[in-house]
Formats: sequence, C-alpha cells, structure tokens
Amino acid sequence: MIVEFGWLLDRAPWAYTEPGLNRVRVGRKGFTTLLQTRLGITRPETPHAERIGQYLQRLQSIDTPAEWFHASLQVDPWSTARELLDGRDDAVSNGWDGTLPENGPDVTGPSPLLRTLAAAEHAAGYLAPSLADDTLELLDALDTPLPLGIDQLILQHPETSFPAIWQRIIARLRGHGVQVSDATQATVQPRLTILTAETEWEAAEQAARWLSNGYNARTAVVCSDSTSVLDQYLAGHGLPRLGVGARSPWRVQDQLIPLFFELIWAPADVRLLAEFLSLPGSPVKRRAAHHLLQALQQAPGTGGAAWKEAIRKIADDEQLGHDLAAILDRTFNAGLISGDSASGADLAGSAVWFAGRLRARAAVDPVFQATSTQLQRILELVAPLPSVSRRELRRIISAVVTPTSSPLVAAEASPWLRLNHLHELGGNVENVLWWGFRSGSTAPGRRWDAHDVETLARVGVHLPSPEGLAALSAGQTLAAAGRCRNLVIIQAQQINGERSESNPLLEALAAAQPPRPEEGTAKSLSERIALLSATPAELTGPDGRWRFAGRSAQLVPVDRNLPVPPPPVHEVGPNPSLRPERLSFSQLTTLLGCSLAWVLQKKSQLHVADAAGIPMDNQMLGSFAHKVVEVLHHRLRPGNRAVPDETEIRLTVDELIPHYASELLLPGQLRRRSAVTATLVASIGTFFRQLSRGGITLQDVEREFGKDVRLSADGEVFKVHVKGSADAVGIDAEGRTVVVDLKWTNNAKYRREEIQQGTALQLALYQWALHSGDTPPDDPTAFYLLKQGAFASAHPHFGTPLPRAVEPALLWTQAVAAAEFTVEEVLAGRITAAQPADDARTADAPDRAQVDADAGRHHIKPPCRFCDYGVLCGLKGDFS
Repeated sequence: MIVEFGWLLDRAPWAYTEPGLNRVRVGRKGFTTLLQTRLGITRPETPHAERIGQYLQRLQSIDTPAEWFHASLQVDPWSTARELLDGRDDAVSNGWDGTLPENGPDVTGPSPLLRTLAAAEHAAGYLAPSLADDTLELLDALDTPLPLGIDQLILQHPETSFPAIWQRIIARLRGHGVQVSDATQATVQPRLTILTAETEWEAAEQAARWLSNGYNARTAVVCSDSTSVLDQYLAGHGLPRLGVGARSPWRVQDQLIPLFFELIWAPADVRLLAEFLSLPGSPVKRRAAHHLLQALQQAPGTGGAAWKEAIRKIADDEQLGHDLAAILDRTFNAGLISGDSASGADLAGSAVWFAGRLRARAAVDPVFQATSTQLQRILELVAPLPSVSRRELRRIISAVVTPTSSPLVAAEASPWLRLNHLHELGGNVENVLWWGFRSGSTAPGRRWDAHDVETLARVGVHLPSPEGLAALSAGQTLAAAGRCRNLVIIQAQQINGERSESNPLLEALAAAQPPRPEEGTAKSLSERIALLSATPAELTGPDGRWRFAGRSAQLVPVDRNLPVPPPPVHEVGPNPSLRPERLSFSQLTTLLGCSLAWVLQKKSQLHVADAAGIPMDNQMLGSFAHKVVEVLHHRLRPGNRAVPDETEIRLTVDELIPHYASELLLPGQLRRRSAVTATLVASIGTFFRQLSRGGITLQDVEREFGKDVRLSADGEVFKVHVKGSADAVGIDAEGRTVVVDLKWTNNAKYRREEIQQGTALQLALYQWALHSGDTPPDDPTAFYLLKQGAFASAHPHFGTPLPRAVEPALLWTQAVAAAEFTVEEVLAGRITAAQPADDARTADAPDRAQVDADAGRHHIKPPCRFCDYGVLCGLKGDFS
C-alpha cells in the first residue's frame, strides 16, 4: 500500500485524476485510524461531551479551596473542565504522559496550569481515550515486529515540518521497512486572478457564469463557505449544485433540545414557549400546541384562566386526551423548577415525556434520530450529578448539540472536483475556482505560553508553535496552487450584510506570482494585488462581451423590469359573501379604516402565526392592568367596598404577574417589573378613588354585550350583530350608565384629542350597545389612562371635563353612514387599501378625510401602524 500523508489532508478526497488500488491520501486522523487498524488497536470513539464529564469528575476529586482552578470550577464547572481537557489533549497528542520535570535550583517550577493537568492525569476516575491518546499509543504499538502492509509513505511536506511526535512515528515506520519519501513539489505558480465583489450575490453571479463558459473536466472548485447563493446561480445556468451548507445552531432539530431545557425553569418564558410550540418539529401535537398558543395570546403567562381553559380543551379532545393535558400542564406550568440549580435526577425526570416523543418521532423520521440520541447523551451526563446549574446545563447542551451543516439542496454529480480548501488539492488540474476565499483562513490559536513550552520540552514534549503551523498551512496552500495552471479567487467584501476580513493567504499567493509584463513598474505587494484584481463592473466591455480569467461570453441586454406596486383599489366583482355578519369594535375600526385589511382578516381568514400574536409591551401591560382591575372589583364587591388599599393592589399585581405578564419575572426585568408595579398600584388606586368621588358605583368589569345594528347597502337593509365587552360599567347618582375604557398608552394626547374632537367612537359604541334605541345617550363615559393615572372625559364625574366638538349621537350616526358606504363598496367588489389609495391621489384632489367629512361620514385613519398586511398592499415597499 502507498500512503500519501499530509498534516492538513484529513478532509481531502482519497483520489484525484489518477486513482488506483492500494493508494490512499490521509491526514493526521486518517493515518492514525489506518495504523490502528493495521496494528489491531482500534477502539470505539467516545463523544467529547462525555469525556468532559469524566474529566470534570477528576477535577472535582482533586479540588480544594487552595487549588489554582477552584474559583473557576465553582462558577462554571463544565467550561473549566472543557478548557483544561483541551489543554491536556493538546499536550498528550504531542507525547506528554503526565510527568513534569524536577525543579532545579536555577529553574522556575511548572506553572499552575501544568501542575493541575499533571494532578488530573494521575487522579482517580476513568477518562476515555481520544485521538490525542491514540497518537501516544502508536509509539508503543509500532514496536511490534508484525508487518504493517504499508510499502511506501509519501510525505506531502518535509518530515521536519511535522510535530516532533510524528517525526518519531515516521522514524519507526521507516524501521518497519516502509519507504519514506517526499512528494514532488511544483515549481511553477499558476496564473492568479482575483475577483472582488461587494456582496456574495455579485460574486456568485460571476462565478457561475465563469463555470458555465468553459470545459470543467479538469477543474476543481474549492468551497470554503456556504454555496447556497452560488447554487442558485449554478442552477440558473443548468449546472449541478455544489451543496455546501454553513454550520448553524439554528436548524429546527438543533433548537428542540436547547429550547426545551430553557422552558422547564420558573418563571415561564412565554416567548420561548411559543417558539417551541410553533417549531415544525415540535414534540407537542399540533392541535394541542394551537390551544396553548391561543391561551398565550389571551394571557401571556401560564397557570391563569386562559391556560387552564386550554388544558381543559386538550383533555376533552378525543385525539389528545387527559394524559397529554396533564403532561403539558406539568411540564410547562405546574412542574417548573424553581431556583438556578436542580439535581440531575430532577432534570432527567422533567425530560421523560420529551425523550419519549423524540424516540417516537425518530422511529418514523430519520431527521430526528440524531436529536433523540443527543438528548439521551445529555440525560446520561446530567442524571448522576447531585446539582446542575442553568449555566452548567447550557454548557453541557452546547457541548452535545453542536452546530451542524445542512445545505438546502444536496450536492449533485458534477464534472469538477469539489474541495474544502486549496491545500487538499493533490493532483494536477487545469483550473481552480476558490469560492469563499475570505473564509478559508486556517490560522491556529495560541494556547501555551513560553514558560509552559519550555517546561514540557524538558520532559521531551516538543509543542509545535502557532507560527510553525501557520507557516505549514501557507506553505501547503502555495504547494497545492502549483498543481493548477489558473487559480481564480472569488471574494466578497460583505457576507450576510457584514464586512468580511481579508485572508492573509492572498498576500502569500500574490507574492509567489512571477512578474508579468502588464504589471509594469508595480513594486509593492498591494500594487501587485490590485493589478491581479477585478470587480464585476470591469468584466463586461462596451461590446457586451464578458471576459474573466480566460473565459468569455456574449451578454444579451434584457428589458428593464421595474417592480410595480399592487393597485390601491382591487376590483374583484360583486360578491354577497363579503357582507359582514358580526362586528366587534376593533373589526369595525378596521372595516372603516381599510377595507382591504378587513377582507383579508375576516373573509380570507389570513392571520399571522399564533406565536406572533402573543401580546407584548403596551398591549401586554394593558391586558394585565385590565385583569388586575377585574380581580380587585370581584374581591371588593362582596364586602360592599369601593376602594382597595395599596397593599391589596400590590398583592393582586404580584399574584397575577405569572399568569398575565410572566416576562416581567425573567432575569433582567427587575427594574421594569418594579416600575410597572409601582405605576399600577398608584394608577389603579386613583381609578377606584375617582369613581367613588364622582358618585359612581362600579357594577361590572368586562361586561359583555351584543346588539344588532341596521345597515343599508346596495338597496337592501340588513342587520349586523355587534358584540364585545366594556372594560368598566357602573351607575352614577342619577341612575345613568357609566362606561370607562381602560387604556395603557405612552402618550395620552391622542385619547384626549378623541374626546375633544368628538371622535371617541369606542365610547359611543359602548353606550349604544348598553342601551336600546338607534343612537347612544350622552351618559358619562371616559378613557382612563393607566400609565398616566388620569381620566380623559367630557363629563365632570372624572375631574375637569374636556370640551367636546361632536355629541355621541351624531358621532354614531356618522359611523353608521361610514359603515354603510364601506360595506356597499365591498359588496360591489371594490376593495380599497386606504393608505396607498390616499398616497396615489393627485395633488389637487381632496384626501380621504375631507371626502368623508363632506359626505357626513365618520373618518378613521388606516390602521397601518398595527396592520399585518403592509407587504400585501405594497405600503412596505416589497412588490414581489
């Protein structure tokens, strides 16, 4: 057997243009495995995370308060063990057996790091061997007189450039009769061409065009970065895709385990819970997940009335059942772990259902087999531990669930050779295209300081220097470049919208280039690189001929195709099914503000994902404040009390936060929670006190109502049922119905303006719905601004009244007229995107507000700020 051995060839193909039997090309790991097989000393590979756990036990066995690593081990045990294990493996892979030199009178002793590694090396406890131990074991195993079956060893770079321990291994192979020789090195460098594009999209277009306009049987494509963009352009030219994906931790199956273990701790994180329930591969059945997401939309917390109702629906569903309902409630609500640490047994117990679901999915979907195996490995690591902190658990998970590479499209058979790095090129080719050049840097980091290197050298362990390894990588890249005639480097200055760093290999490749006549008097390296470089704009001449790196193509101009915004008015034809059957206040304002949004929402049933509808910020705080007022009212009423005391309000707020605003309990939210609590305590107290001072008796909170409104459209009179609930309903000393709507808003100006301008349609609708007749009476109404702790009203019951321009009866009449006009337009098939239509009007045409005013209709601004359909109407500028 002939073995070609290079330090950087582990991912290289075994054969190139001249394949043959009994000839392999290997790197350090591949050669170690080959020798182990020939010597009969192979062993199962142990996952690195398991070895970290074993090494952690060793460190804990030697730990004392005086130890150098003690403080770090107390704060983050897993990361400490991982860092020290990496150092141990690095030393062992270079021949260290755990011994340290004797201290001489003039010699500084070993560093605390080396003393710790030596103590851990001799500590009790099993540590599974790794590649580092395999290398050390080879030295002893090669003493065998048995033949290895290796006739020739061809070194891709000089023997002296290998680490010292490998030089010893090579010497022992030579003693076995293996003929050791150096590979033939190319003496001529290729013609270098550099394309520098601004983005990967520009770069991909030029690279795909270059590949499509030449013979590629003797071409190699080096992919040092994801080819997802390049693959799209290759497919456009009818060429096979390269199928190289970027390593990412954000793939669906890789998110399941980290998300789950974040959700088993109290307090509940509803954002992460919604994400977990919404994942395509979620272990929660879709129907059950929908019920829980609906509950989170009503109340962003767990354990409240909405959550319990969702659990009840799951239990009553024949396809889901009581057992699943109990498991979900226990896993995500009742059984949450308090504190920042838990026993490994408790963590494993919390994951029993999750592990079972993953095993069931893995049995029918191979994609989840790796995820199920990873979870079992995590549970095996944590189960024996007496205590595991959240931070340590995250470290363990990140060690097991590592980022994976999963291309959108698999690699396809191609005429060219695909490599990961240029130094893998072992055979002669005509052309090399290097995609993702700036991501192809392999500079090693520095682990050891000079004192540690010197100390280990005294016991015969010679560590390779980072400078030496960097020089080896650069040298092998230059040597591989000599195996092609044309080297085309593709680099993008921006990758995923971020500036990319240059690759230092570019200077080495450019410096190795022989002078060219066109370089003229260019002397500096930067000038030479500039002469070798081109941008996409420079590749096409005035004649439309595209030329780049020895290949050309005639480009044909295409007609300019500008994106066209969607029409602001959609004529869809008369459609009686578009008639509204029922309306709430929010649906009415949507209908009057933008008929397109109303049709998409209510008739097309087009909604955002359930997870996106979970309240946050002001919406969440407003709903939470409503609930606090409701609960306090129900507690005050049996005792005929009107005003709660401050302690009572504060206790109610603290009680309801986990169920209706659980994000306020998350780490980092203490100041915000304190501010919200203080605001609610003061504001809700003011609310009840002012009602009492104004002679108002609060009767109901969230009083439901339902009433039909008569509309006339297209020559026909019909009824539409209006339903909803009023926030706070009471009665004053004169027996009139009082309605207060609670608002949490940053700016109180707009609500006061509604009162002053007579456009508070919500208050008018409530009074109309709570009374008989076609128009609402002028009974007391108000907005209560929770954040500001103030009322906005035209009635004296709530403090100084605001002047009002329009009476409620007239406002309601104008609103009905606007509804009739809009419904008639919709039934006729004229669906209008209000804001784009207003923007499209001519300069001398009146705007929509003026048209409505002239026609005696109530005008509502389009709800664009809170609309989910801005892309569909073109308002957000995406016309795709």
